[in-house]
Amino acid sequence: MDLRRLRSFVTVAQLGSLTRAARHLHIEQPPLSRQIASLEKEVGFDLFTRSRTGMNLTEFGSVLSRQASRIIAEFDVMENIIEKSRREHKYRINIGISDGLHSLDHFIKSVMAIRSFDPRVIVDLKHDCNENVITMLREGTIDIAVIWGEADDDNLINKIIFRERLYAVTLDSYSIRKKHYRSIHDIDGEYLLIPSKSRNKYFNDMMVNLFPPDSTRNINPNYDIDLLSLAPMVAAGAGCGLVPNLLTSTNIRGVSYVEVHGDEAVCVASLVTRREIPSPLVRSFMASFSQKNAGV
Repeated sequence: MDLRRLRSFVTVAQLGSLTRAARHLHIEQPPLSRQIASLEKEVGFDLFTRSRTGMNLTEFGSVLSRQASRIIAEFDVMENIIEKSRREHKYRINIGISDGLHSLDHFIKSVMAIRSFDPRVIVDLKHDCNENVITMLREGTIDIAVIWGEADDDNLINKIIFRERLYAVTLDSYSIRKKHYRSIHDIDGEYLLIPSKSRNKYFNDMMVNLFPPDSTRNINPNYDIDLLSLAPMVAAGAGCGLVPNLLTSTNIRGVSYVEVHGDEAVCVASLVTRREIPSPLVRSFMASFSQKNAGV
C-alpha cells in the first residue's frame, strides 16, 4: 500500500470525482482509475460506489479514507523536515523506513538531530514494505534501513532499537466482553488476520511461529495486506488483527486495541546497515539513534 496510491485515493474521496481528482493530481484519468482499482484489489473491498454523478465512499472506504489522511499528514511532516535539510545542506544520507513506522516520533527527532553530525547533510527518505526496504539496502539504494524484525543476512548489521508489545485489534463489541488477553494463546478459534509474506515477511513468520500447524486458530495470510490495513479490515468485519503498540494510536471507529500479555507477544524493530565499512556519517547516525532510543 504505497503512499502514491493512498494520496490518489484520498484525493478522489475528497473531490468525489475521478475527473476532478486527475486534474488536481496532474495525471490522466485512466491511470488514476487503475490506481483506485489496484488499491481496492489489495484491500479486498470496494472503496467507492460509482454513478453518473461521481464517486461516493463505501462504509469501508470512509474508514480507510480517515486513516489514509492521517498517515499522509504525518508523512508530509517528515518530508517537510527532510526538504528543509535538502535546501540547506550538501551531503546526502539515504534512509529507508518499513510499512507501519509512519508514527515513529523518535525517528523524526533523530532525523532532525542528524544536523549535529555534519551541518551539510541532506537526508533522502524512502518508504516501502519490509522486504523491499531490505532489498534497497542490499542493492545500495539506501544507506540505512529501519525495519520490523532483523534482516537475516550476514552482509548486514542489525541493531535492535526498540521492542513493541503486540495488541489484538478487535471490534468494540468483542472487546466489551474480553478486556484483555492473558497471553497470545488466549486468542483461540478466532479468524486471525496477518500481513502476507509479500507485504511483511517478519510478521508473517512471527505469527506462524506463535501459532503452530496444529493450532485451532484460523489464520488468514491470503490477503495482500500490510500492518496499516489491519485495523480498517477489522472494522469492516474481516476478523481479528495483531499489531505492535506503535500502531495503537490510530483512530478507527468501532475498533479497540486490546493488550496481549506474555513474553512471546512482543515484536522488535531494528536499525540496519551494510557490514562493509560504512561512511562516518552512517556510523554517527547509527550510534546517535541507538543512544537516543535505548530501552524504548
